[in-house]
Amino acid sequence: MSKKEQLQAYLQKIKATGNMEDISKSGLSESDKELLGNIWEEGLVDESLEFMEALDEEEDWTVLQERLSGRKVRKLPMPTILKYAAVFIGIVCLGLALKLSLHSDQQPIPGNTITLNTGDAVKTIQEGKKQSIVLASGEVVAVQEGNTLRYDPGNVDHPVFNELHVPYGKVFTLVLSDGTEIQLNSGTHIRYPVKFPHQGNREVTMTGEAYFKVSKNKDHPFIVNSEEMAVQVLGTEFNVTAYEEQSTINTVLVEGSVSLSHKSDPENKTLLEPGNKGSWSKTQATMSVEKVDTLLYTSWINGEIVFRDTPFSELLTKLERAYNVSIVNKNIEMEEKAFNARYNIKVESIEDVLEALKIIAPFGYEINDKGNANTKEIIIN
Repeated sequence: MSKKEQLQAYLQKIKATGNMEDISKSGLSESDKELLGNIWEEGLVDESLEFMEALDEEEDWTVLQERLSGRKVRKLPMPTILKYAAVFIGIVCLGLALKLSLHSDQQPIPGNTITLNTGDAVKTIQEGKKQSIVLASGEVVAVQEGNTLRYDPGNVDHPVFNELHVPYGKVFTLVLSDGTEIQLNSGTHIRYPVKFPHQGNREVTMTGEAYFKVSKNKDHPFIVNSEEMAVQVLGTEFNVTAYEEQSTINTVLVEGSVSLSHKSDPENKTLLEPGNKGSWSKTQATMSVEKVDTLLYTSWINGEIVFRDTPFSELLTKLERAYNVSIVNKNIEMEEKAFNARYNIKVESIEDVLEALKIIAPFGYEINDKGNANTKEIIIN
């Protein structure tokens, strides 16, 4: 087996398993392992396999040298290339050339930008704009209009997943191929197929917070996977809060019915009725259900943030997400306070909110602009 064939085989293993476990235990040299690790970490496995399949080891080696050095090079006969450079060196350059080709025209994406990962590229979603989402194969699968991304994949007949990330300070609406509408709150990441399969469940995976209006289809239950929990529905409206830093995963049912289950025990389901909140404790591994005012958990979709007996620390966390700011509390006495308040983040600035909160429980604060117009640090004292 040639070096090229050997590396192709291991790249196929990485693609199949999604990890480097088999490679780390292989008899490959450390330099070969490092190369494969770099290709895997850079997300270039598929591109590398495609390139190697079509690689003419004599002609393309020269092209790579020219691309990387920026000057003409003397074309060596194949035996000489293999003697002094070897296919391995060509593959190292392959990784670099691919990276140059795929990323040379890309600019760094600001951290406060909504992004869409289509699997072959990361696209920026500019609010208020209109654009088509096109796969590398040339298929148009979705259209963005304003603050909504709507999928209509047409004849896509193979599994394709997209990932949408909404940063702090932003909200966005996603309409899936089945018509399900999802409103995504600040700091939310969701993974979903561009087209649901004709058989089986409709499944998405998320962290953060989202409000779902699920299109009814009794033959294809809709499942929301969020860390440890799975929410299964046929057609309904509900809110899921599953931020990684929180100790609970909350599901609030507005309309219809849902069942909740832990991934380790999917047959043990908890049914919710409208107006119920199901809470899974990550630390205690227990489920609790209570009647709640759904407005407290869904007002964010209208641009409002509502606090009812909310501890100061939890209040600050919600403000950080809503306004994309960093808040440090140095006033220990404020930790004991709980707040009842309601604000419209579309019209009230973070300064407006802080000034209003000071009336309820006096405290001081200072705002540091950290040299970035998109990031503020607020010190509570």
